[in-house]
Amino acid sequence: MNHLLKHRALMLLAWLSAMGSSTWAQDDRLFTQQELTHDARELASILEQSHPDPYISGGGKIAFQRRFQTLLEDIPADGITGERFYRLLLPFVATLRDGHTAILTPQTSAPPRPGLPLTFKIIDESLAVSGAVRKDNTSLRGALLLAVEGVPLSDLVQRQNDLRGIENVYGTLALLTRSLGTERGLQHLLPEQTDAEKTRVTLRLVGGEIRDFIFERGERTDNPLAEPTTKVMLPDMSRSDVAWNFLDKNGEIALLKIDDMSSYREANEDWIASGMSEGLEMARTAYQKFHGKAAPDQVEEILAGIPSATNVFRDLVVAMKREGTKLLIVDLRENTGGNDLMVRMLLYFLFGRESMSSDDEGFQISRYSELYFQFYTDASLEGLNRDRAVPLKVGDYDFSEERARGKGSDPAALSNVAAEILERTPTFHKVFSQDLYENFYRPPHLVVLSSAWTYSSGFTMLAALEGRGATVVGTPSAHAGNNFGDSLLFRLTNTQLRGAVSFKRNVTFPDDPEKGRCLVPDIILTHEKWASLNFDPNAEVLLALESFREKGQPKIGE
Repeated sequence: MNHLLKHRALMLLAWLSAMGSSTWAQDDRLFTQQELTHDARELASILEQSHPDPYISGGGKIAFQRRFQTLLEDIPADGITGERFYRLLLPFVATLRDGHTAILTPQTSAPPRPGLPLTFKIIDESLAVSGAVRKDNTSLRGALLLAVEGVPLSDLVQRQNDLRGIENVYGTLALLTRSLGTERGLQHLLPEQTDAEKTRVTLRLVGGEIRDFIFERGERTDNPLAEPTTKVMLPDMSRSDVAWNFLDKNGEIALLKIDDMSSYREANEDWIASGMSEGLEMARTAYQKFHGKAAPDQVEEILAGIPSATNVFRDLVVAMKREGTKLLIVDLRENTGGNDLMVRMLLYFLFGRESMSSDDEGFQISRYSELYFQFYTDASLEGLNRDRAVPLKVGDYDFSEERARGKGSDPAALSNVAAEILERTPTFHKVFSQDLYENFYRPPHLVVLSSAWTYSSGFTMLAALEGRGATVVGTPSAHAGNNFGDSLLFRLTNTQLRGAVSFKRNVTFPDDPEKGRCLVPDIILTHEKWASLNFDPNAEVLLALESFREKGQPKIGE
């Protein structure tokens, strides 16, 4: 079955929470019980009518309805503010345990106030202090988080689960680091905390000593910091979220870093051409990200001002072929997703066009709700039902990929679908149609770096490369291969709270349920190994290079 460019997944761990130019600044407005009850019912209806299975992780339909009735009963007769209503909705939606389904953080005109002045690395199912620390206390680097305000890490993980559902512990830890980093997040995690300016943190230092530290909010801006040092020279990411460089003088080791899959030109060409209701807003956001100013009015100018992944991949494979590169490292550690059109593009340059339409990656089950057709305005039942023996209706599920699995693919049909979809991305289509770069150059060694933040379409890239023989190095992803995905965005009528809901069931590893729950790297970065690498922020790269050198290959810089 065709898997060519079938995803337009949106990442929810980071980018969606900041999307859009409008402001939700109604924290102090009091909404009536009637208004809030309407929005609560609207939310429940969206989940039940759009999500493929909103009951599977929460004990079934009756349990879902019981929680919903409790939610309605918890709305006070004299009403509450939008902020309090937002907090009331969080645990209800979190029980779906779906990282692509969420009530999103309300937008405000002011940036979020900082929380703990610490950053954390997710390692060994724990949180370890990473990044910049105070110059007068560099011993904090690598320390393990034990508790905040006396609440142990295990309880913090459970509290985070009640605020935002996600598929595995690595996702919960990723979201927890985000909550600890803002004042709002700390308030949600620690409602019992009385001191709004100081927070007590318990750490186990690298030497084994357990100590309590008192941190002031925003302390990192008031004290000189010591930045971590690294032996790795990463690509310059200031002009694009997709960039590469060589790690050695002879060009034998290349590193391709992909931090985002929504802010590249081809994704936005696809979104706009497909009629996605938020497509133009996403393109404007991507343009502003790299230019620091508002996007122009003309769509063509906006798209031309967004960096192209096609150009980056073309330059990379040409340079690797010229230098005879032996190792390519694809760094997805900060890639929380976007549009996985990029996956097919990279596969084309490395493995050829057949890899773009392979059915080796499992299948998807889509649900076509009213919200789906509102979000993808170019889609229609008429189009979906073309050549279908039994027509679908609104709310139905599409099992065609699952049924076709194992029956083989029709090359002619795949070619037609490829041409139709690629025409929506003229930047890539122009290069693709020249037929000059198919399977252009692939080094004999391929490594892909993973972290808990490798999510959504970032995980799709990870799984695609892993399935084609790449060695995975790092930390398991928060994304479960067999899960729900592809989000539809919505707003509740009265409070204007934003949300996202999955409309697909993804089965990336149909024959391996355990792998579908968690893709474990071939080489895991442990805390012990990280310490031996002097807590280098790019320890995953060094670990990959160590494995490469064991095969008799040159050291970095030689």
